[in-house]
Order: sequence, then structure tokens, then C-alpha cells
Amino acid sequence: MAQDQLRAFLQEKKQKANPANIDWGAKRDAWIKAVNDLYRTIEEDYLKDAKHDVELTRQDTTVREFFIGVYQVPELFLRVGDEEVIFSPQGANIVGALGRIDVTGLGGLATIVWQGGNHWSVVVSRTPSLELVELTADTLTDVLKQVMRP
Repeated sequence: MAQDQLRAFLQEKKQKANPANIDWGAKRDAWIKAVNDLYRTIEEDYLKDAKHDVELTRQDTTVREFFIGVYQVPELFLRVGDEEVIFSPQGANIVGALGRIDVTGLGGLATIVWQGGNHWSVVVSRTPSLELVELTADTLTDVLKQVMRP
């Protein structure tokens, strides 16, 4: 009896976990495009006046996600003097967003989330509730100040 209940429970969980109506390949492709579009915005818009002060490079990294599988997505490396900040995509299967990028430097970690289209936000607080602010040149400055050495 207990084994039947366990089996039924696990079968139900398996069915709920993989909705048949999601095109995982399209979700992956949209995520990779959004990451590239964000990097282009950072390079060409937010940092356009600072091109002589920073070095920007991209390098593919491997991401593994349930249902989507293994894929390549670029990381963005921002170098200023002897410091480096890495924009590292974590995935598209994120609760409360369509994707997440962790921004790390010697001073700490920040998180940027994709909310669809060209809408990116900075995670200001996770508790007691999620607080987001729109990613702009000003909020990118705040992120860099947070993750770089004082």
C-alpha cells in the first residue's frame, strides 16, 4: 500500500515537472539572444563614454539546466585597472524572472534578472520580499560600486 502511494506521488510529480507545451529550445535561444542584447547595450550605450577606461571581452561558458540541457552562453568580462567584473549567466529557469545573470567582482556579488524583451532589473533585496529596480546606466554604476573594491 505505501509503495503504491509513493509510486503514484512520484508519477504525479514527474508529470507536473515537464509541461509538454513549453518549447525548451526556443526558451534557450531567446535567453541567449537576451544576454547578447544586454551586453551590447552595456557596451554601446551605458559604457560608450568610458570606452578608454574599460576593457570588455566575452567568453562562452557552459550552462546546464533541467529540461533545456547543456548549452553555451557568453560571459562578459569588464576590466578596469587591476580589477575584473564578470557578468555570468546562470540560466533561464528562474523563479520570478525569465533569466538571471550574476555579477561578481572582488567586492561582492550582485544579481540582474531578465523580465522579457529588453527589460532587465537589478535585484536590490530578496528578503523580506523581492525588490527590483530597472537596469539603467545609473543602476549599473551602483552594481559596479557594489561588486568592486572600495
